[in-house]
Parts: sequence; C-alpha cells; structure tokens
Amino acid sequence: MVDNIGIVDTRNIISAVTDAYGIDMSDYTFTILKRRLIHAINTFGSHSADDFADKIRKKIITADDFLYTVSLEVTEFFRDPSLWRELRDKYIPEICRTTDSRIWMPCVTSGDELFSLAIVLNEAGLQGKTKIDALCPSQKHIDLIKKGGNYDQKKIEVSEANYTRYVGKTQFASYYTLTDNRAEMKPTLLNDVSIDVNSDILNTSIAKKYKMVVYRNKLLQFNIPLYDKVIRKLIDSLEIGGYLVIGNMETLEYSEASKKLQIVNANEKIYKKRVD
Repeated sequence: MVDNIGIVDTRNIISAVTDAYGIDMSDYTFTILKRRLIHAINTFGSHSADDFADKIRKKIITADDFLYTVSLEVTEFFRDPSLWRELRDKYIPEICRTTDSRIWMPCVTSGDELFSLAIVLNEAGLQGKTKIDALCPSQKHIDLIKKGGNYDQKKIEVSEANYTRYVGKTQFASYYTLTDNRAEMKPTLLNDVSIDVNSDILNTSIAKKYKMVVYRNKLLQFNIPLYDKVIRKLIDSLEIGGYLVIGNMETLEYSEASKKLQIVNANEKIYKKRVD
C-alpha cells in the first residue's frame, strides 16, 4: 500500500493525466490533490506512483474511472443545517417566484448536496416549478446518483441528525430505502434535475443564466490562477441579483471579479450579483 508520494511523483502523474486524458490538474492545490492521488493509487492496486502513471498513459485506467476515484469527497446530507434553513426560508422563495427558475450545481460527486437541495424544493412544493442543472466529473457519478446513490449507515445517521437540526417537514427516513446497511435515496427526488458529464467547469458552455449557483467547498482545491478563473465563470453564469453559495470556510477575497458580488450572509457565505 502506498502511503505517500513526493512532488516529482505528483508532477509525473499530473503529466500522465494531461497526456492521456487532456485534463490539466496542474493548478490544483498540491496537498489536496496529493491525498486524492494516493487514494487512487491504492484503489487501482498500483504498487507505486510510477506504476500508476504508467497505467494512465497506457489508458489501462479510463478517464471516467480516474475522475470518479479522485473526485470522491467526504460530505453529508444537509451539512451545515443553518445554511439549508437560510436557503429554504429566505433565498429559495425569492428566486422561485417564477416557474422558469433554475439553479446550477457545477460539480456534483457524492450527490449529498444535490439530494439535499431536491428535498428542500420538494418540501417547499416547488417540484415541477424549479429546475436544477448539475454537472458530474464522470458518468460513473451520474449512474450512481440516478440510482439513488449508495450510502453507508454511518453517513445516514449523521445526515439524520443534520436533517433534524434543519427542521424538515417529515422524517429523513422517508427519503431513502435501507438494505444491508446501505441506503439509496428515492430517484424521484431528481425528477426536475438535469445531470451531465463535465469535469472542467471552465469548458462548460452556459446557455442560460441562473438564479442561484451552489458551489460549496470546491474553491479550496484550486491554486490562485485557477481559483480566479472559476470564480469569474461562476459569476458570469448568474443573473443580475442571482446568488452564489460557497463553503463557509472559503473566501472570494483573492479574486478581483468578486467585486461584482455583495455578501448578503457572511456566516453562510451567500453572495448576490450586483446590479452595477
């Protein structure tokens, strides 16, 4: 089992990924990327970083399998319940006054936040009235999410507690089925969700403007040049007066483009696109 890789090893894998898949990961935060690559090396049974890079260059590991493995994240349903209460009580009602409201989630991996948002809309009586457009890094992500995911009981227990603190309208258990200590969410929650594959937000074509973009705990993985480009993309995707929601440990202060936003909730990191 590989428990550590160096800078040269990491750069070699990044180069292999670019050569084989045309995916540039050179502007990802080194510490986060290194941890994910170590996980991938062990997942694919490689005995070293060089062996892993060689498998990538020979495409023994497909791009979809690679992206699925390195994109997995640890999160929960209704993580930070106070944020979901704010969205439910204040911002969702505002942006959903018309039937053509659309929300964008540009990077969905485990599906926890996508299902959480779908539940918020469901309990607000907005199913069929508000659409969610989501992007996943790989087709494997999409296939799993459309089946309801595959969540262990520990995650469900934590999520149950989050939902209780969120003060939902029913029991969280009504939204999933549990078999052999694994939970699957009800796929009908995604009736108003469109999911496509795209691992690079910067190469995403945006045909319409969104009233809200949810992009939580993703900016931390980027170095400053990529971080700034991603923020500009997120801002450009918003309608005037639309909202951007990022992680409560993240900041926009290093991007000049953030001047196009005003913060409307500092604790939950909710921003509004300025009229000017």
